[in-house]
Amino acid sequence: MSFSPFRLSFIANYVILGAFVGVLVIHPLNLIVVWWELSRFSETAPNLMEFLSARLWLVLLPRHLDVAVAYTFVGAIVGLAFGVFSRNYMQTSEAYKSLREEQTTLIPDLMKRGETSRVEFKSSLRWDMQENHVNRGLEKVIAKTLAGFYNAEGGHLLIGVNDAGEPLGLDKDLATLKSPDLDAFERTVNDVVSKNLGGDLCPYIHTVFATVGGKDVAMIIVRPAPRAVYMEENKASVFYLRSGNSTRKLDVREAVNYANTRWS
Repeated sequence: MSFSPFRLSFIANYVILGAFVGVLVIHPLNLIVVWWELSRFSETAPNLMEFLSARLWLVLLPRHLDVAVAYTFVGAIVGLAFGVFSRNYMQTSEAYKSLREEQTTLIPDLMKRGETSRVEFKSSLRWDMQENHVNRGLEKVIAKTLAGFYNAEGGHLLIGVNDAGEPLGLDKDLATLKSPDLDAFERTVNDVVSKNLGGDLCPYIHTVFATVGGKDVAMIIVRPAPRAVYMEENKASVFYLRSGNSTRKLDVREAVNYANTRWS
């Protein structure tokens, strides 16, 4: 595995810092533990400051150089571990940020192309645009669309967009939430999936947001589910599948045949 000069310098800094920590922090902490053990069983044990003063200076003597080297090595190993972890965390965060930016820039393009077998538009999550009030039944419509994508090849559900691909925004939906922000909106989407389709499916969706025409638009990216996804309707399990640019309900025989082919 090769490292760029930046990565080498980055990890080297952690190693050097760790070496100093080993001598200046780990060594004294270890001596404190030793002193504590001695003080428990010896009435003539010196006080802590005297003990530390006497023992810490010993690492400067040539005959005790091996002790200094040992703590330097231990600290360097700790520093190396933290350096590798920090580097990997930064790389992962940067990759995740880049992916979100790429996904976000995709939203306006999908709105221009219109609805397809992999793209669906919904005006809102729970706000009834015609009746102008909250309608929790709309959450089931969202769940039905997600179920169709789950059972097919995945897709993109855009919320805050009308059928013509024009942005309507999320303000009405956000106003219905306890915390009217985009993070709460994303949590609500996960709640809709968990309540209607199953909590095990939440890892298979990812919600991103973009501002289009001055209005916020949400895009739920749906990956194919690892199992058949059903919705409970009128005490019956219903199977939905994305077909063309709509979501179709399959009868029992169609659902069984499709599931046997899809997940066999």
